[in-house]
Amino acid sequence: MKWENPPLRLFAIPPMVGLLSAAIGFKIAPIFGFEEKFLADIAPLLFSWITLIILSSILMFTIPIEWGDPKEMRYGVMAGVIVVFLPQICGLGLLLCALWFIAVTLGWVFVSTYQWKYDVQPFRTGLWLGVGGLVGMFMGSWAMSIILS
Repeated sequence: MKWENPPLRLFAIPPMVGLLSAAIGFKIAPIFGFEEKFLADIAPLLFSWITLIILSSILMFTIPIEWGDPKEMRYGVMAGVIVVFLPQICGLGLLLCALWFIAVTLGWVFVSTYQWKYDVQPFRTGLWLGVGGLVGMFMGSWAMSIILS
């Protein structure tokens, strides 16, 4: 889908959903009271991610049909939310993957500067939306970890 002007709501809504999922994940994780330190440290991020998957699964049905094939766009959203997050999980054991959130954030900002100018496939637009949700979740998780420390 090619837009005449930058779709500002598409720049704002995915990160806002990610921020909301981070806030929910950080509120839910302490309820479970994990005894192991490692699990207690990673649980808020995992709960945030699961919340983002649920919210994205619900909200992706509101994507207008004029943007392209809705089914293909939904695949892109799920690929963005699920597949792009996997290296961050690997980052627990690999130092270079621990900084994956920086690459994801910079990549999403870069793609956001030109995504609206070109006629891209619906899958790529959905991928961009899903990664936007992850960027918001990463920013929200970072902020929540600072606030709750």
